[in-house]
Amino acid sequence: MFTQYGIYRTKILTLSNFSLFKTIAFLLVNQFFLNIQTKKGFFSAVNFIMLAQPQHTFPETSEEIISDVLKWFDRDAEKDILTWLTENTTNLKQQYYLMRLFKIFGDKLGKTIISQTWKNCNQIYVDTRQKLKEICATSNLNELNAIKLKENELKILRGMCLHILWNILKYPKHIKYRQIHKQALCNYLFQKCCTLGADFEKVLISMEKELQYIGFKKRNDDNWYYQYDNIQSLHLWDYYQEVIINQAMYALFCCFNKTNINDNKSF
Repeated sequence: MFTQYGIYRTKILTLSNFSLFKTIAFLLVNQFFLNIQTKKGFFSAVNFIMLAQPQHTFPETSEEIISDVLKWFDRDAEKDILTWLTENTTNLKQQYYLMRLFKIFGDKLGKTIISQTWKNCNQIYVDTRQKLKEICATSNLNELNAIKLKENELKILRGMCLHILWNILKYPKHIKYRQIHKQALCNYLFQKCCTLGADFEKVLISMEKELQYIGFKKRNDDNWYYQYDNIQSLHLWDYYQEVIINQAMYALFCCFNKTNINDNKSF
């Protein structure tokens, strides 16, 4: 009898616990959705406040454009962009087009060039876009030429450095590799610069700095002499390796940069 009563009591407790569990689960789920709604309401309120302030300051700008500006730019740039849009347009349609142009070309050309081109093209979107593409293409070409020029200058310097370092390391006791005649150096660099289209004066100044770092010193006769009786093998070898590594890294950098510039040609 007591056993049956115990089983019956256990069933009642189990049923009671299950009901309690369902109640707790319901309350938790309800609270979860309530929190979501509260958060949605909170974020909606925040968005409303964020939109309301610029709309009050720029009443002639549409909510869509303001929302777009808020989404694309940080708070420090919002007022600046909205002011720029207002000053360079006369209606909402123009604002929309100018905003599109800024999204496409803003990080490449900046507001001043875009707005000036916009005015020069009589605020016509298609004409302005085409002109800005041409400006970008010219800019990319100039950048490629600058990279190529820098690449050629470094190519001359590193080639000369590797030649000097290798001769000293390989023939440490040979006097001729410890001396560099200035006129011979200038003739060699001038010929290389003419071939590769590099700036001779710039290359010569950089080369003289390289010679000083390697351990050469200019004397009164304007020629260069290695200033140590015993060569600094460790220093020279370390620098030899550094020049080779830098040469490889710079080649990769130039390749990456050129690819980036070519990718930017298509809009």
